[in-house]
Amino acid sequence: MTNQIKNQNAEKFMEELKRNFYEAERNEIVKRNLLIVLFEARQDLAEQLQVFKKEIERFSTLDIDDVQVVKHVLKRLIQKIEVFEGGKIKIHYNLSNPLLQN
Repeated sequence: MTNQIKNQNAEKFMEELKRNFYEAERNEIVKRNLLIVLFEARQDLAEQLQVFKKEIERFSTLDIDDVQVVKHVLKRLIQKIEVFEGGKIKIHYNLSNPLLQN
């Protein structure tokens, strides 16, 4: 094998190593960014749950005789209710900040 062929093979090998290194580095950056996004989403959900919990606590301590007021408060807390065959009920709670809604 001539020196020229050895050099070409060595250059190809080095280029492949560089490509693999940069690809691995990009993958690590993508993973890190994904973890950041997931962490922020989890924090946001935790904050929404805290707001929801406070709204429920406020609602549970109220002594409301006005049916319209009760309906309004429940509409702020519950997004929708699904009723299935067999009597199963699924409640979709409004986890956005109910204090900012009109």
